[in-house]
Amino acid sequence: MKEKLIKFHKTSNQRGITLIALVITIVILIILATVSINVVLGEGGLIQRAQEGKDLTEQAQEEEQAQLDSLLSKIESVLPFEPQPTPEPEQGETELADEDKTNGVIEIKWLSGTSDKVSTEPNAPLIKENLPEGTTMELVRYTGEGTTERERWVAGTEYSYLPGTGPSDNRSSKWANARVTIDGIDSYFVWIPRYAYRIIYFDSNDSKIAYQNGTLTEEEAKAQGKIKGYSDSRGIVDAEGKKIANVESTTKTMVSKDYFMVHPAFTADVTYGGGFGNNNGSSDNGISGLWIGKYETARSDTNGSTQGSATTLKVQPGQTSFRIITIGDMYTYARAYSPTDLKSHMLKNSEWGAVAYLTESTYGRNGTEIAQNTNSSYLTGGGTGTAYVDSNKLQSSTGNEYGIYDLRGGSYEYVAGYYNGSSSLSSGSSFAINGGPSNEYSTAYTGTTASSAYKYGDATYETSGWHSDLAIFVNLYNAFFKRGGGYDNFNGGANGDSSFRLALVV
Repeated sequence: MKEKLIKFHKTSNQRGITLIALVITIVILIILATVSINVVLGEGGLIQRAQEGKDLTEQAQEEEQAQLDSLLSKIESVLPFEPQPTPEPEQGETELADEDKTNGVIEIKWLSGTSDKVSTEPNAPLIKENLPEGTTMELVRYTGEGTTERERWVAGTEYSYLPGTGPSDNRSSKWANARVTIDGIDSYFVWIPRYAYRIIYFDSNDSKIAYQNGTLTEEEAKAQGKIKGYSDSRGIVDAEGKKIANVESTTKTMVSKDYFMVHPAFTADVTYGGGFGNNNGSSDNGISGLWIGKYETARSDTNGSTQGSATTLKVQPGQTSFRIITIGDMYTYARAYSPTDLKSHMLKNSEWGAVAYLTESTYGRNGTEIAQNTNSSYLTGGGTGTAYVDSNKLQSSTGNEYGIYDLRGGSYEYVAGYYNGSSSLSSGSSFAINGGPSNEYSTAYTGTTASSAYKYGDATYETSGWHSDLAIFVNLYNAFFKRGGGYDNFNGGANGDSSFRLALVV
């Protein structure tokens, strides 16, 4: 019996050890689980580290892509996209109505020299040297000091073509200015460098602003149906790149993969309003830039509100613009200003368009409409003396003293563009011929419907209705274009409200 009791006691001890071991095992497992949870889920745990690793990887990829994009941009500047004819787009089935073109953004790319090579910088302004006796040309910068324009604008180089950001008014660009002096009479001109452009039409102003702000990409806008179409090297096309049925525009050479094309004002193609190819030994591609009159043209003996009587010209602020003459006389006087050395001429429609598009772009007022010259005496710069810088800077293409004035308001401005199917061309007989062709100094339009007869870059059909401006095309009886705050047509007669502007090619 004793022996059995001892055996029973041993069995009891064995069971106690097993329970303790189980408890200890459970405790250990709990501890291990707690440690594991902390290691995986806790502060600095595996999951947090994995997320941090993912974020660092994505950041590194973004930085690497940015470096790659920068490198590719530099490579493209050395080995640029090869300009090539744009494939003819497929014919569209729907019309891009005028209201679909209202919310447009004009984008600009600078071109190098007289080539179609895209550049990060605009062409430097060209100054003509060794001019005939009595004629000089020099770059000038603004000081604001002194009592005369010659004192306020002194010889020197100061210019910058700076892009604006978002949809805000850009007043930081200082376009290059030059002074041309002929027989002691000063005139001022502004440099428009050679560029390529395209226009994107958005479905609303909100979409346009989102794109300008960078919160909506072009790809996103197309995917969401926020792009109505384009005007580019393919012509006027819808969002899918199909040509609009009622537009009969020939495709142009594209200078980059996103369909930018050279603005015709700088080309050698007279059909589209250019015509200055092979200038002074340059290539047949055209010109590197244009000098545009800073103000509407005045008679050389004009003194403030007195119009004068001379047929020689000057371009200065605070002068009564040259009016009450026919468009044909305007053309003749403009050519006579300096016909050989500076190729002076009356602005063509394409050249007006080149100024208007650059003004509308980020390098100009960035979509902000310029203020109107409301002076009832047709004074250039909106008033006498220094009114153009004292109170009227917003009337300029840059919102400062370095821009071009009188583009909106002041006088209407005739341009050397006409409908060549009209028999009412006598007022412009110095350049306008029934059935006549375009040339270096004038542009013949072959139709009276903007959608089919417009020219690339002339700021008619492509931008009709922008800023609620007037939009009337030439017709049989009103065969000449005039511009200023919109565009209009007229018969070319001597009108009290119509002047003109000079352009030079160096």
